Amino acid sequence: MKVRIVTIGDEILFGQIVDSNSAFIAQQLNRIGLEVDEIISIHDRHTLIVESLQKLCPDSDLIIMTGGLGPTNDDLTKKALADFIGSEMEIDPSVLEELEKRLKKINLPMNGLNHDQALLPKKSSALHNPLGTAPGIWTEYNNCVIINLPGVPFEMKNLIKIEVIPRLQKKFDLPFVIHHFLAISNFPESQLAIAISDWENHLPENLHLAYLPERGKVKLRITGKDNDKIKLQKQIDTEVEKLIPLLGNHLDSSVSGATEEVLGSKLKEAGLTISTAESCTGGMIAHLITSVPGSSGWYKGSVVSYSTEIKESLLEIPKELIEKHTVVSEEVAAEMAKSAVRKLNTDLAVSTTGVAGPAKGEDGKEVGTVWIAVTDGNSVLTKNYFFPYLERDDFILQVSKLAMLKVIEFIKNHSKK
Repeated sequence: MKVRIVTIGDEILFGQIVDSNSAFIAQQLNRIGLEVDEIISIHDRHTLIVESLQKLCPDSDLIIMTGGLGPTNDDLTKKALADFIGSEMEIDPSVLEELEKRLKKINLPMNGLNHDQALLPKKSSALHNPLGTAPGIWTEYNNCVIINLPGVPFEMKNLIKIEVIPRLQKKFDLPFVIHHFLAISNFPESQLAIAISDWENHLPENLHLAYLPERGKVKLRITGKDNDKIKLQKQIDTEVEKLIPLLGNHLDSSVSGATEEVLGSKLKEAGLTISTAESCTGGMIAHLITSVPGSSGWYKGSVVSYSTEIKESLLEIPKELIEKHTVVSEEVAAEMAKSAVRKLNTDLAVSTTGVAGPAKGEDGKEVGTVWIAVTDGNSVLTKNYFFPYLERDDFILQVSKLAMLKVIEFIKNHSKK
């Protein structure tokens, strides 16, 4: 099947918002065996919407468009859709009734613009939207399904779940898709590819391997498709069992998920607790760790010692140590982590101290400099990085991810339990 996603909205092309809608839609489609072939963004212009449909529809089985369904003059999608399929617009009584009830419930009058939200092309059907005034639209035209959804993310996501996915599963005979991820560190991508080449060359035809390199690690994604879900899962499990011995101590986790999820699984498996002492990351590590359900089982808390004063007063870093080595140093990072272990009574702690920018640090260190330390109170793992070209937000996120990777490395090599 050929699947396209089209996002409509000037604000996307102006860079005022990020197109997170397309990523969500692609993920949900992938869950039911549909792979997206193309994602495009266009201005909210009548002619551009029509031209895009003219171009894509003859070579597509499914087109999902988001945006342009609101009540204002710059929302042109419905009229463009009607012109493309050659259909007049008419009021959908069921949509109008829902609108009247919703507006009455919040004590708002029905005005002309709200009334026109119930206008749909005659050849289309409504996808009822319980979270907003703009219904989604389902259209079948020349062997192509065209789905129009509101651009507001929470409305779009709900419609995808309650309307779009069930209808697509009913209309098309779709295979099951399963992804399995393995996280690997300290194994350069080229060397990794050589080490597992024989295994990769003998994968069944319905299984595919992808290399997903990140700074400091590589993720492997095994993707399989089959009409028999149980058979497919067994097939993937068999291949993973063959692969794990080839990865040796480089394997961080065979549990799918983000770095914070992998870290959580490692801590839970080892029965360890952790705390954080953050300076330049400003609590981002704590945020990522606590975003994982169940993290209260392994995470106790954080000291965000952004200033030198707090490092000295709360973490009790000796002033003499800071004066001798500077606040952004291996020695201070190590003492921050050790202090967190003691004060928060955890098995492990990770610390960061660095310069996120835009100006140099108070000790003159260059923007992009950072020290990370992990400890169990005795052994200490430290690492220095320099990211002079990263923007501030990117620097904070990158350092936070690396800090968690260092914890995973520490658990493998230094864990007491």
